[in-house]
Amino acid sequence: MQASQEFSQPCEDRDFSEWHQGCPWCAVWVVMLDGAELAQTMQQARTRLGDALLPHYARQPHITLAYRGLCQGGACHVAQEYDEQALQADIALLQKLKQQAFTVQVAQAHSFTTVPYLSVKGDVHALQRLHAALVPEEPAPDWRYVPHVTIGHYAQQRPLHELVEQLGALGQDLPQMMVTQLALARYASADIAGPLTLEGIFELDAGRYVSAPGALWPKLT
Repeated sequence: MQASQEFSQPCEDRDFSEWHQGCPWCAVWVVMLDGAELAQTMQQARTRLGDALLPHYARQPHITLAYRGLCQGGACHVAQEYDEQALQADIALLQKLKQQAFTVQVAQAHSFTTVPYLSVKGDVHALQRLHAALVPEEPAPDWRYVPHVTIGHYAQQRPLHELVEQLGALGQDLPQMMVTQLALARYASADIAGPLTLEGIFELDAGRYVSAPGALWPKLT
């Protein structure tokens, strides 16, 4: 009997107001990535997948460490999940963890059912350690943290193996990157594919958090 074939799950490009209920931002801890070769690989991947992806994806290359939830800064909101007190707790946790700088390497392309991605090699155990500290209980029993760099959101239902074949060998052996800081970022909750806005950085070696200009919580250091 032939095994069932997995298909991509199309994503709706809309304002999920029933989720955020007007709370303007959503916060995440990430490792921000840059470099001309990575940018070129991401663009090549999106070009190869073409209309299989939603055309709108403005999020900068990054590795998500931990979802923190809806937030609004100093004001209170009925849907708010993350606030200044929660951020202070995260900072204290990261200081206690004492994770030092580490290296990562963006590797070959793969796919979840919802998004295609570039895999991550290198000191993956450091990413897993940080994630486990920030998210001690996973959202579901069968959920597993897989460090990755999202390429975009699927717009069509297609066989996953065909989509991965289209990506081919993209992303193999990109230069290693040294991770010296983590970023607390936020994105507009009304835009599922909008850019990340820097809220602050946590310097690994110094164990210090520095708020970014225009931060929702500017006094935290």
